[in-house]
Amino acid sequence: MALAVGIDLGTTNSAIAYINEHGQPVVIPNELGESITPSVICFKEGEQIIGDDGKEMQALGMYPVAAFFKRQMGDELFIFQADGVDYSSTELSTLLLKKLKKNAEAHLRQTITDAVITVPAYFRDPERKATIEAGQAAGLNVLQVINEPTAAAVAYGLNKTQKKQRLLIYDLGGGTFDVTLLELEKDHVRVKNSDGDHQLGGKDWDDRIIEYLASKFQDEYGIDPLEDAESLAELLVQAEEAKKRLTSFEKTVISIAHEGKKGKYELDRATFGQITSDLMERTMSMTMRVLEDMRLKPSHIDGVLLVGGSTRMPMVHQFIKKKFGKQPMTGINVDEAVALGAALVAKERGQSKPIFALKGRTIDVTNHSLGMIAINQDQTAYINSIILSKNAEIPCQETRPYQHRTRSKDENQLEIFMTQGESESPEDVAYLGRYVVQEIPHQKGGLAVIDVGYHYDESGTVQVDAKARNNKQKLKIKIEKLPSDVPQRFMNPPALQIETPEHVTAYLAFDLSGSMDGMPLDEAKKAALEFLKNSDLSHCSIGIIAFSKRVKTKLKASQNAMKIKNAINDLTARETGVGNAAHPFDKINSLMTGLDGRRFGIVLADGVWSNQNKAIKRAKQCHSDEIDIIAIGFGGADQEFLKAIASSDEDSFYTSMDGLVETFSTIAQVLAETGGRGLGLLSRLKGI
Repeated sequence: MALAVGIDLGTTNSAIAYINEHGQPVVIPNELGESITPSVICFKEGEQIIGDDGKEMQALGMYPVAAFFKRQMGDELFIFQADGVDYSSTELSTLLLKKLKKNAEAHLRQTITDAVITVPAYFRDPERKATIEAGQAAGLNVLQVINEPTAAAVAYGLNKTQKKQRLLIYDLGGGTFDVTLLELEKDHVRVKNSDGDHQLGGKDWDDRIIEYLASKFQDEYGIDPLEDAESLAELLVQAEEAKKRLTSFEKTVISIAHEGKKGKYELDRATFGQITSDLMERTMSMTMRVLEDMRLKPSHIDGVLLVGGSTRMPMVHQFIKKKFGKQPMTGINVDEAVALGAALVAKERGQSKPIFALKGRTIDVTNHSLGMIAINQDQTAYINSIILSKNAEIPCQETRPYQHRTRSKDENQLEIFMTQGESESPEDVAYLGRYVVQEIPHQKGGLAVIDVGYHYDESGTVQVDAKARNNKQKLKIKIEKLPSDVPQRFMNPPALQIETPEHVTAYLAFDLSGSMDGMPLDEAKKAALEFLKNSDLSHCSIGIIAFSKRVKTKLKASQNAMKIKNAINDLTARETGVGNAAHPFDKINSLMTGLDGRRFGIVLADGVWSNQNKAIKRAKQCHSDEIDIIAIGFGGADQEFLKAIASSDEDSFYTSMDGLVETFSTIAQVLAETGGRGLGLLSRLKGI
């Protein structure tokens, strides 16, 4: 019978768990009867010693030992050499997973086939895919990788709450740190925000103890014990043990022996806190940032859940008590929580029919925005154009059109540099690779439109597909390694690209008078989001304007989908006053002045404006300045007025409230297909 397990593939320790015959999640002990296995591999004369024995060998400092390799997961440049063999972090993780699987099968006397493996919430696409690859290489069918904080929440039964709560998960493991904000309701656990640092964990606290002790020894004897491999290995063990003792005692004594000299040094909690204060501050800053991003204060949090062995340090508890005014939540072994939660998810995923063990839905989110490298509006710089924003529920997808110049006799290819990160600067994001859309069919006139789909699956990994707009033909995508000059090439101004499609700038202007309250504004927002979805942000900038009694720029033209989406969702009726005395045309004109490329003002109205003659006059000034005005009306809008403010009769549309989404969507599609030229195609909208 197939068995699905949950695996916490940790930086310093790992654990594997399953659901027993009573329906309870249980950690499977290793061959020594321990619930956790050190993530350590010692290479001794062709033999691989993994786990507790490997850690003991590490203390001797005599053989190559791989540890903390999770910090390099997905890093193609990382190599660990042992016995003349090069190992990647993925291959080292495979060895560890094989050990966990073998021990568990021996204990249960049952074959393990399927697994849910946990990863830090902030892991990007390369790290997640490397984790899946390691699991598969270890002989496991990886059902899913899930975020460690989400698994911990499931283990604590937080998905069974009867009332709405906001909880914070503070996860400080041996080598990584995660902080995650959860929103709990009766039927679901929803991840709202997360951040982390894969170069921060209990090991860094150990290292500070080592540096402190080495400094004391050198002051006394004038020699540095860190220069000797065996002394350093012994200090690694001593430091970790001292950290653990300081959890229960106010002070401890550590002995050091090096070159025939011996020293004994006292370390108390206060000193330990002083030499690691900056590390604690890093976790504090990240924790507060997760709250601030959601406009929350510590007083808004109902509870703080600790996960990871390093959270046993008293300084962590003191931080939580000081910042949140309450003691952290307890009730489960912090070393086992992640594996137990993963086992519950594995049991659910491994069933052909749901068993509802989770008592509700667990909703995870993207932890990094997904984007691409584009050229800015005036073609003076490269930017990171965000396509799929952080904190979107997974699985999720966005499809974006790309305009691409084709030639009849060329091998037409579209090059996309995929990114993860929140910054618009190409210097401050991670690059997932060079995605090349191949064999694009030549289009008459040379301009082809390719619909590229970006997907985050349930494991938070990125999938990409592409289709030709004209015939819906699925196109091949080749994922290539980044060229050696990336990201440096994107730090320089773009070279002159004659074949680049002309840039389009579009401002969406919304009448926010009182009559728009409720469903009319909801439908207008849906329509605007559909416009965004169908816009080629590599060659299009979108801005948002609100008006009624006065005019307000909600967002200057941007190629960042996340900013555009937030500006649309932030629209509220009457935010620019009651009534409809104002018009948006002067604002549109001033924002568009000096911009190159095609310029459009797309104006939505649902009633009769107070001073229509003035609005018509100012709209005509936009026409004279070669700014195309597209007028869309519904409800009580004056159709003759719409024609008067539009650049042409074909650019004015009167539709129903239900027709707004299709109207905005088709306008965006025509702009993408024509680059803003030949808007007579909009005649296909007539009659909506």
